[in-house]
Amino acid sequence: MPFSSGMLDCLALIYGAVVKVRNTLYDLGVLNIHKVPLLVVSVGNIESGGTGKTPFTMALAGGLFQRGRKVSIITRGYKGILKGPVLVEHRHLSEEVGDEALLMSRLMKVPVVKSPDRVKGALFAHTNLGSEIVVLDDGFQHRRLHRDLDIVLVSRDVKGEKLLPAGTLREHATSLKRANVIVSLKGADYDGLKAELIPSALVDLHGNTYGLELVSGKRVLAFCAIGRPEHFIAMLHGLGADVDGLVFKDHHSYTLSDVRDIMDRSAGRDLAITTEKDLVKINPAWFTGITEKLFAVRVGIEMRGLAGMLDEIEQLAENIRFPG
Repeated sequence: MPFSSGMLDCLALIYGAVVKVRNTLYDLGVLNIHKVPLLVVSVGNIESGGTGKTPFTMALAGGLFQRGRKVSIITRGYKGILKGPVLVEHRHLSEEVGDEALLMSRLMKVPVVKSPDRVKGALFAHTNLGSEIVVLDDGFQHRRLHRDLDIVLVSRDVKGEKLLPAGTLREHATSLKRANVIVSLKGADYDGLKAELIPSALVDLHGNTYGLELVSGKRVLAFCAIGRPEHFIAMLHGLGADVDGLVFKDHHSYTLSDVRDIMDRSAGRDLAITTEKDLVKINPAWFTGITEKLFAVRVGIEMRGLAGMLDEIEQLAENIRFPG
């Protein structure tokens, strides 16, 4: 039975009090913050999913890698059963390391470490991988690890949002004062840096890429299990598709029943399109008969200030190597 709005508001008050006490204990030094011998950059948010953290983390870590930096990504690996720290490899399954961790590992040359304990993950990256910089995926609430730069993404007007479970916020909007950099995505309007999620290609089950023009004028079944599915569906509309949406809960693990629904709903459609985050959870054998029309949309980050942010991170790394 669903909770009433009054009950949800009450639970949100309790949740908010717990979060406030926890943050205060860290601010006062009662709870220890651990500093590690390498540069730590956190990419996070105060919203519950769907802000674009994964592509932004990939863009940031990928940019540092291209500049010759020894960088690793540390991620919780949500829903992955392996405890970690573990270096994520292509052979892993999403149920072992989490969908986002597996996606980043498969698309990047940057090492990805699954570690719910971010301190252990950072030390693993430093000791075993020789990393000089680690980028924390979804790290803003993980205050146990000291970070040298806190980047927070916002995708809506969080000042008007309620805390979980009555609303979408993990922390009150005032927590943004802890951030060093705030980046607006998905139409959010904050002063400072702005970024966009831009579709770049279609990807099939074998990793082959195709032009986005393939979508134009087609009848598409769009299915996904992400935090903000409306943006994915709107993206396909923007590419000229006639879209029928089938939405599952964020990080949902697909079942045979789900596969049957997807197969049935796609029967009268030209294409079945999902996200790359969902694609890593799909066994091609499940979709025999529609594999030739099943694709994912590859997206990337477009941000005018990205190069300047990379410059700042490199300067911070040099300051750690050569203090003063």
